[in-house]
Amino acid sequence: MIGLVILAHGSRLPEYKETVEMHKKRIENLGVFDEVATAYIVEKPSLSDVISKMRSEKILVVPLFISKGEHLKEIESVLKDERAILCDPIGESELVTFAIVLSALKRIKVLSFE
Repeated sequence: MIGLVILAHGSRLPEYKETVEMHKKRIENLGVFDEVATAYIVEKPSLSDVISKMRSEKILVVPLFISKGEHLKEIESVLKDERAILCDPIGESELVTFAIVLSALKRIKVLSFE
């Protein structure tokens, strides 16, 4: 079994968590992973709590961060579960570059998907 954890920063604003959960549901619908979970740096559930409840033999932790900053360096130093593999943050992906362009073009109504 292979699991995936989306690791996000967290926020007091409910729409932040709703967006992270939206990504979780989309990934679950793809059927690529046996388990998909979300964890947060500054709110619950924490990464260690989530990993401890997962059954997968391998757990990929994907940081929903733009780059490898202080929080991820801290996570690397405390991630003790040998099943967990910390992946690179998504910020350097060329898909994020396209998302930036798409957001800008949609805002000025050059592109529309309606």
